[in-house]
Amino acid sequence: MNRNLARIILISAGMIWGFSFIVNKYILDSGWNDSQLLFVRFFTATIAIFLIYYKRIFKTNKDTIKAGLFLGIFLYLGFFFQTWGLVHTTASNNALITAGYIVMMPVIIYVMERRHIPYKTWIAGFITLVGISLITVDFAELTISYGDTLTFIGAFFYAIHIYFLGKKAKQVDLFVLMAFQLLIFSVFAFIMMMFKGGFPTVDFSNSSSVELLVIAAVTGLFGSLIAFIFQSIGQKNTNEAEAAILISTESVFGPIFAILFYNDPFNLLILFGIIFVFMGIVLSEIDIGILKKKRKI
Repeated sequence: MNRNLARIILISAGMIWGFSFIVNKYILDSGWNDSQLLFVRFFTATIAIFLIYYKRIFKTNKDTIKAGLFLGIFLYLGFFFQTWGLVHTTASNNALITAGYIVMMPVIIYVMERRHIPYKTWIAGFITLVGISLITVDFAELTISYGDTLTFIGAFFYAIHIYFLGKKAKQVDLFVLMAFQLLIFSVFAFIMMMFKGGFPTVDFSNSSSVELLVIAAVTGLFGSLIAFIFQSIGQKNTNEAEAAILISTESVFGPIFAILFYNDPFNLLILFGIIFVFMGIVLSEIDIGILKKKRKI
């Protein structure tokens, strides 16, 4: 696949996830808890992918199954803390803080591989961190809210997931790998949901109650299936650090959608936070070597 097409696919995943922030917030504000939302979303996606790719799944090998189950653990932990954090913070903050995995990726790559990371990537990560700090830190008391802290923990697990997915996506069947990630995710989400009150209450005589179930299921198909397939395809054709930064466009789309469609608060700190995160993304995509050559010419 052309690398530019892979980049477009990764940004498309970011856009879907960006819109998912306000959908998730709407469902949580309407009475569902975080585990109920995660179970319905990912169980819907699990059923869909097993129905679509059942022939490839039944022919797979143990290594692919193990890899999928392993990745699914980190995927679940990322979503668990992010969605738990969303209960206690705004959709805008949740989206922007999630971009923290950009800052963590160079560190994880260096620790795991001792591979040299370009200075441009470190600078892009730092600029992104500044943007996140602008919207999370209470500069009057120098504190960070509970919800924002949970979201940042989720970003850490996302970073680990992105790193290992980048390795495995190049070695095995992407769709089978995704299927077993979704499967183990659904199992963990089900167990946690049982601990936190059981299945969501759905009154089929009440249109609003049914609407929540439908929205959660549709979000599962787009945000938990299509977007993750896009991520897997994109990561197969690019490197981990670049993929993390392109996917993080969700942190730009998320606040914009939340402000436009969900009446999230808007102020200068949020504006500058969005600008800095966007600058980090753009910087990561600029080929400085090519720019230097053009100047010499």
